[in-house]
Amino acid sequence: MAQRPFSLKLFFAHTWLAKKLYYRHCHYIDMQNIPADGNSVVMVGNHQNCMLDPLNVEWAMRDRKPYCLVRGDVFKNKVFAAFLHWIGLLPVQRLNFEGYAGFNAKEANGKTFEAAEEQLLAGSTIILFPEGGHQDKRWLGYFSLGYLLMAFEAAEKSGFQREIYIMPFAHHYEKYDVPRYDFALRMGIPIPLSPFYKKYQEKPRTTMREVNSLVEQQISSLMLNITDLDHYFAIDTLRCSSYGSDYATRHGFNPDYLPERWESDKQLCQALSSDETDDRLLEEAGEVAKEIVDNGMRTWVVEQRPGWLRLIAQCVLSVLLFPLALVAMLCTFLLYLIPQFFYNKKINGAVDVMFRSTWQVGAAVFFGMPLLWMLPTLILLFVSWPAALIYLVAWPCLFLFESWYLRFTAKTAGIWRYLRRPDRNKLSDRWQAICDKLSL
Repeated sequence: MAQRPFSLKLFFAHTWLAKKLYYRHCHYIDMQNIPADGNSVVMVGNHQNCMLDPLNVEWAMRDRKPYCLVRGDVFKNKVFAAFLHWIGLLPVQRLNFEGYAGFNAKEANGKTFEAAEEQLLAGSTIILFPEGGHQDKRWLGYFSLGYLLMAFEAAEKSGFQREIYIMPFAHHYEKYDVPRYDFALRMGIPIPLSPFYKKYQEKPRTTMREVNSLVEQQISSLMLNITDLDHYFAIDTLRCSSYGSDYATRHGFNPDYLPERWESDKQLCQALSSDETDDRLLEEAGEVAKEIVDNGMRTWVVEQRPGWLRLIAQCVLSVLLFPLALVAMLCTFLLYLIPQFFYNKKINGAVDVMFRSTWQVGAAVFFGMPLLWMLPTLILLFVSWPAALIYLVAWPCLFLFESWYLRFTAKTAGIWRYLRRPDRNKLSDRWQAICDKLSL
């Protein structure tokens, strides 16, 4: 059993403030399913959003100090590695990611697995993601069996006397890469390993595959798992559009409440992926959706068909609010400037767009909040405490306003791109006809 020391509690309180700024709402579902602190628990989930995935679980754990196995390449810097160890992260060299062959990866991970097993036997919680790398879409990737090898080896060290639980969970992000949207975390049903101990001693590999199948089935049922990869873009675009909202409303779900929208989207994507859906309609939907996105728009603009009057009104409002937006940007620029530097940074030879939110939250935790919020507040405190109090309250409000303003101007630009198309009504009609034919 591991409790967070006071210094670590302070750090996570600091990151909690960043979470409150980044997310609009966080929903934690069925958290009571997690075995009580003091039990040996291996938490296993889908990997959808880089470093925010383990952070979201740690934020949900409150006083408990879990240990999380993460990609080993982020431990290259010794100073940063010491910090990562302090917050409970352990490095794992991943097969086919960091260039390790199977034997070398197992050898490289020996110390990490041994440390994790000792923590398990002490009643701690381990968080890991068997997919290895995070996915760039809403699907479940291939699971490595390393997490079960670690769990069963820990049980073996206890003489198979210690109960070890596998705790499946699933993330769901309303939007992956921009702030001020909702997030949800749902726990499954814990799987005790003790019923498998005897079989593991006789057929370890077969037993691990059996347990892994149970874990994969749970996580797949919890998450939004779009299995029709041939029509992925069409299905994902449809569920995010008013088509997905209308489907939720017709089937008794609240489309504006993420946990219910999550369930509705699961049903909708399953229905669209079924054999009963006309593949030609999905292919056409994908073509139209691609045309919309490639022209710098989103589906809402072709659905709402805004006119020139709305464009003029939004342009006027953008100009009127620009001075306040400029002040807000001056007070929060590091939250946007630092991530912008890393957005197109190549990692292992390729641009990884799923790092976007990691850079955003990291910039807030390590630079934006300390340098632009807390430090000026402390300086003002020596000048005028009312001014310090005003700035303390105003800074997060300015960030929220800036996030809204950037989204508002992006939508205004989308309306402009729509209105300048001579075939805009034809495009809207085509999208609407597809949605009508796909009525479920």
